[in-house]
Amino acid sequence: MIELMTVVVILGVIASVAIPSLMAYARRARTAEASQNLSALYKSAAGLYLSERSTRGIGSTVVTNCVAEPTLLTPGLPGSRKQQFIPSNGFVQLNFRIADYVYFGYGISSIGTAGDVTCLPNAYNPSIYTFYAYGDLNEDSLRSTFEMAVGSDDASQLHHSRGLYIVNEPE
Repeated sequence: MIELMTVVVILGVIASVAIPSLMAYARRARTAEASQNLSALYKSAAGLYLSERSTRGIGSTVVTNCVAEPTLLTPGLPGSRKQQFIPSNGFVQLNFRIADYVYFGYGISSIGTAGDVTCLPNAYNPSIYTFYAYGDLNEDSLRSTFEMAVGSDDASQLHHSRGLYIVNEPE
């Protein structure tokens, strides 16, 4: 009987340490979604920025360096349950879609104007976009924040920051 009680105590101690660690690892794994989707969003923005567009008419001109409009957080209230991502505004302009349901809400801060794609007259601009993802994986009103800054150089190439700005990653 004493041996059985000893085994139960040992299992209880192991469970009390392992379960919180497992929960923390699960939350941290969910945050991988944000960095992957921000990277895909940057690639979509680079495609729009470098694509050629032309104005109407016979004497049309070809322009590049176009940016999408700013777009609010989508889905608007991220929480611990996955939600459907429905692209709108800037996401549609960037042809950015997420097929799976998401834990995070995504948004675009842009120097573009609301309502349309904006083409910039000069190539150099150190601050064109900030792509962001906000999540509240344990619904404690403390958001996990992931941001990626994007700018262009004088050779008309888009570049993003070396890393993501992250606050409260695993919550």
